[in-house]
Amino acid sequence: MFLYHLDIENDSDRVLKEGLNNSTATKWYSTSGKLFTEIDCFRPVHLPKWIDFKVAFGAHLEPFEKPYFQFPMFSDKILVFNLDISSDLFAYLYEDVKGLPSKEDLMKQYWESMHTLEEFLRYKPFNNPVIYIFEAVPAMLIEYIE
Repeated sequence: MFLYHLDIENDSDRVLKEGLNNSTATKWYSTSGKLFTEIDCFRPVHLPKWIDFKVAFGAHLEPFEKPYFQFPMFSDKILVFNLDISSDLFAYLYEDVKGLPSKEDLMKQYWESMHTLEEFLRYKPFNNPVIYIFEAVPAMLIEYIE
């Protein structure tokens, strides 16, 4: 199984040399954890320290559009969250929240939606996944698709 990361910034040489990480990843991918600093207040206490949105970057389960980077599912430090909850959280940035649960409730739901990629693929607990990788993808695993 492969994961995919868009190359919107046309920085393929750097990614193929250094690997894919928070500094080489396309900035188009953002996380609720980066936008809402208070999300850590609702973080379950038992989570490992490597789950840190400051180092996370996004990926897709299927190719989106070319050009993109393709790499195998190489780690257990790949987590999936419910994109619908993320979208509701983003609504709070624009104050368009009529009919939505409180931001605090959404942040709790966001954490509750977290699954490893393997769990998500096995059980498909929701339809709209958002995938975050919490460690660098080594350059030798990455293929550039134009």
